[in-house]
Amino acid sequence: MTSKPRNKPSWLGLYLWSGAALIAALVVFALCAIVDRQDVIELRVNSTDREGKVTNAELTCYFVEPNFQLRWIHSVEKQWWEEQYIRKSDGLLLTTTYFQAFGAGTPSTEVLAKVQKPSYIGYQINQKLPALNWVVSRLTQGEIDYGGNRILIHKLVPDYSEVTITPRAYNLIDRWKKDLCHELPREGSQ
Repeated sequence: MTSKPRNKPSWLGLYLWSGAALIAALVVFALCAIVDRQDVIELRVNSTDREGKVTNAELTCYFVEPNFQLRWIHSVEKQWWEEQYIRKSDGLLLTTTYFQAFGAGTPSTEVLAKVQKPSYIGYQINQKLPALNWVVSRLTQGEIDYGGNRILIHKLVPDYSEVTITPRAYNLIDRWKKDLCHELPREGSQ
């Protein structure tokens, strides 16, 4: 009886299998990077030319927290005004407004907010918006607060810049190409 010679492992076969496994892993990673989407809030600041036409995005960043607050000093009353928002799947929800003084355009027929802040009057608003356009300047000292971060947007952009705040869904590649808002260089932000 003659015995059959044992098949020795083929190094070429092992290389081919490991190469195929690596390619499969890369394909899965690429598909996840394209398909997997994360809900974010995108901040885009547009610059304008001398005629007031929007030219291009001067600053674009994002944050993932669903709740955020805008704060500014009202141009007439010279008192702080705060608006609290929640990101929803179909837009933004303005939930609550707080202000220190009444004036023209101040809501006064809304239901009082469940949580009141010292020296502020708060109203429950619950108004849906697809996006938000906000003009900021050094005079109004606009701020964006979210997840323990405070962005002093009025120090980052030229006076009377329009900040567009939009809910979006970013895939992994989008997140790599854009900055997190709290990672931007920011003069005086916390």
